[in-house]
Amino acid sequence: MRALRFVLRGIGVTLFLLLQALLWLAGWLGLLVSFRGKAARQSWFARRLRTTMAGMGATYVKVGQIMSTRPDLFPPHIITELETLQDDVGAFAFRHVVRTFREEFGKTPAEVFRDFDETPIASASVAQVHRAVLDDGRRVAVKVRRPALEEIVAFDLHVMRLFARTIALIPRFRMLAPVDSVSEFANAIRMQIDLTLEADHNRRFRGNFANSPDVEFPELIEDYCSRRVLTMGFVDGRKVLDYDPAQSDPKRLARIGFHTLLKMVFDDGFVHADLHPGNILVTPEDKVCLLDLGLVAELDEEHRRAFGQYFAGWASGNGVVMAKLMSELSPHSKVRDWDAYEAEVVAFVDRYYGKQLGEVQISTVALDMMNILRRHRVRVNPIYTMCNIAIAVTEGIGKQLAPDLDLMSETVPFFVRLEQEGRL
Repeated sequence: MRALRFVLRGIGVTLFLLLQALLWLAGWLGLLVSFRGKAARQSWFARRLRTTMAGMGATYVKVGQIMSTRPDLFPPHIITELETLQDDVGAFAFRHVVRTFREEFGKTPAEVFRDFDETPIASASVAQVHRAVLDDGRRVAVKVRRPALEEIVAFDLHVMRLFARTIALIPRFRMLAPVDSVSEFANAIRMQIDLTLEADHNRRFRGNFANSPDVEFPELIEDYCSRRVLTMGFVDGRKVLDYDPAQSDPKRLARIGFHTLLKMVFDDGFVHADLHPGNILVTPEDKVCLLDLGLVAELDEEHRRAFGQYFAGWASGNGVVMAKLMSELSPHSKVRDWDAYEAEVVAFVDRYYGKQLGEVQISTVALDMMNILRRHRVRVNPIYTMCNIAIAVTEGIGKQLAPDLDLMSETVPFFVRLEQEGRL
């Protein structure tokens, strides 16, 4: 049956790609004939790429979402389109949930829980979530992975590797290190489909923030966590951008979010890499609760220090240091014209240096720099890119909560402390 599924999957993917290729070619020729210009062709290509990934299933949706966080590898029109890629899909049948529980725990949901809602409250490409109640009355959220997902992902990643090796033969694409990129995407996908890893991440985050009065993470129900099932305490709350103004001060929420991220990146070196408003709840106790902990970025002391020096270099207006750091820490640095590269980084820093802190956006520093590095073939360590995206997203949420809050000024005491402690 597994071999048959692989064959059918291969045939389905091939036919779908042929159809998409024909649609892309027809549209491309139409744009050429109508003289719509390069921007229109780029937009068309990006839309077709997003549509293709959405139609090919969970693996490709996840790859597309991860691609949208790599502005060092892909141009802005691709990034912008892939950022809209969603993995909301239909629910799978409840009989698969029952089978998964039997295989993982030797019991059905009815034997484990006092009550189990067969209709999921959320369904995505990797898993769906059900409400349930334990025998002791505690309400829980039960995340159950889609059936046969590991086999499908393994097959899809094998196809991607073959494709990457093929396009790596073309000199123009070889500079993008397609084989290494696919390996990075594969690691990120595996991180999200192995729910034991999400449970491990949960434990580590809870330990890191054990003394925080404002930040929490879902409680794990350890007896019912496995590779395919994750059972957690149910978190009541509103999405952070839907906070209750009668209960919460938006400026306080913005500060909590930003200080939480600074701690993750520069103190702990362990970062939630899938931050977006849907994964951040405000609880009835007015705490911030972070969900969906499958994808993380981890920095060792060397890389944490270097990342801090990168931001400190920008803050002091030292573009030469920033250019040198990014090149030295790149896994594949192939700068053809060092003087031009360095000059562009220095000019970039000079554009912002000396401005009032409130006039500068951290996301601009992070993402604009990624575009410079991509143009000069400096392939950034993916850990840094994931951290940059997390910083940019957190700042964006903070600006929506409290537009007048100067988030850059919030970082100054943080970096002063790190420097005093000798950690920069």
